[in-house]
Amino acid sequence: MILDDDQIRALVARPGEALSVEIKRWIDPSQPAGIAKIVKAAFALRNRNGGFLVIGFDDKTLQPDAANAPPDIRATFHQDVIQGLVSRYANEPFEVHVAFVEHEGGSFPVIAIPPGVRIPVVVKNSLSEGTGDKLLAVGDVYFRTLHANGTPSTAAARPHDWRDILDICFDNREADIGRFLRRQLAGQDASRLVAAFQGEAAPVDVLRERCNALLQQGQERFIGAQKDRGLSIVEQVLLDQLSWEIALAIDPPRPDALPDKEFLATIAASNPKYTGWPIWLDARTMSDERSRPVVRGGAWEALIVGLSDDTSNRLEFSRLDPKGEFYLRRLLQDDAVPRRIEPGTRLDPVLMIYRVTEAIAVGIAAAKGLGWSETATLGFMFRWRKLEGRRLDSWANPVIYVPGGGPSREDVITTFVEVPLTTAPSALPGLVEAATRELFVAFDGTRLSAETYEEQARRLIERRLTF
Repeated sequence: MILDDDQIRALVARPGEALSVEIKRWIDPSQPAGIAKIVKAAFALRNRNGGFLVIGFDDKTLQPDAANAPPDIRATFHQDVIQGLVSRYANEPFEVHVAFVEHEGGSFPVIAIPPGVRIPVVVKNSLSEGTGDKLLAVGDVYFRTLHANGTPSTAAARPHDWRDILDICFDNREADIGRFLRRQLAGQDASRLVAAFQGEAAPVDVLRERCNALLQQGQERFIGAQKDRGLSIVEQVLLDQLSWEIALAIDPPRPDALPDKEFLATIAASNPKYTGWPIWLDARTMSDERSRPVVRGGAWEALIVGLSDDTSNRLEFSRLDPKGEFYLRRLLQDDAVPRRIEPGTRLDPVLMIYRVTEAIAVGIAAAKGLGWSETATLGFMFRWRKLEGRRLDSWANPVIYVPGGGPSREDVITTFVEVPLTTAPSALPGLVEAATRELFVAFDGTRLSAETYEEQARRLIERRLTF
C-alpha cells in the first residue's frame, strides 16, 4: 500500500475524527483491551472502505496524549505487530500499513486501512480479559457510523448500517464489471444511452441553472469575505493566480434547513479525506481563528489565506448552505508552490483528475451523510480561471506520462455534470472525464485516454497518491 506522505502528516498536524478517520489515546497492543480497540477500529474502517487510525491523541480535545506514550513507540506499533493482530482476528485478512509522523517533539503512529472490501470483515476468534469479560466475540462486525448528532464512532453494526456495508461491498465487486463496460462503451453519450433504454427524454436541466447561480453567488460572497479580511499586498497577489471553483447543488433542495453545528459536524465527519488538504476542508480547528467557519447569510463560510516558504500557499473560500448548495474557490497547486514550478506557466492534468474525482466523491459522501434519499441528484459545475498561456504538464507526477498540450488561448472554462447519489466509485472516472474534457481540449486539442482517467481516479479513491 503506497501512502501519500502529505496526507499522513496532515492527519497528525490537524487531527479530527471522520467516518474514515478514528483518533485514539495511547493504547497497548500487547494487552487484551488494547488489542480489542485496534481490531475494532481496523475492522470498522475496513468495512467503511478504508481509512486511518491515528494513535496518541485525545479524541475529545484532539491534543497529544503525551503523558501516556510508550517508551518505544516504533517497536510497540511495529508493522508486524499490527498486521499480526488483524490477521489473527479477521475472517478475511487484509493488509495494513503503519507510518510514523514526527509532531511537536513526539512520534505518532498512523495505521492505514486500505479500501476494496468485498466481504464484510468479521471477527473469527474471541478475546477476553483476565476477568472473563468478553472483548471480542466470534461473528462481531464493526462499522464506522454517525450518531444522531453527527459524531462518527466505531460500533457493532446495527440493522440500519447493513445497507451501507452491503452497498460498499457490492460497489467494490462491480468495479471490474464497470471498467469492462466503460471500455466497451467508450465514446458513447451515457445520457443518450440511458434515455434510449428508458424510452424517455432527458429532463429539463434545472440543476445546471442552480449551479450557475451558485457560482455567481459564491464569487460575490468571496469578494466580500476577502475585503472584510483585509488582505495584505502580498496576499492580494494570490487573487490573480490560477483558481478553481466548484458549485454543488443537490436536488431536491431543503429550503427550511438551518446552518447549525450538527450540519457542519456531519459534513466534516462524512468527508473521506482522500488527500492531506481535502475538498471542503474542516476548518473548525485552524490555528488562525480568522480562518474558522462562521454563519453568514444562512450558510457556513470560511476564508483561508496563508503564505508559506516550505509547503504551499493557500487561498480558499467555502460556503456550505444546508438547503443543499455548496461552493468552493481554491488557489490551485500549479500556482501555489513557486519553489517547484513557476506560477502562470503550467496546469497538471493528473492533479486535476485527482481534484475533480475528490470533489465528486466528497459531494456524494456529504449528501449521504446528511440523509438525502437515494433518488437525489447532484449537480456539479466547475470553473477554471487564469488558464490563458499555460501548457499541460504533469509536473507534480513526472513518472506519470500525459501528452502535453497548449498553450491555452482560453482564460476561463466552465463545465457541468449531473451525478445520481447512488453512483458507485467505479463510475467516477467517466464522470471526471465528462467534467474535464472541455478543459483539456483547450490546450491545443488535447484528449486524455480512458485508461488515464481510470487509473488516476482509482489511485485517488484507493489512497495511492504519491505527490
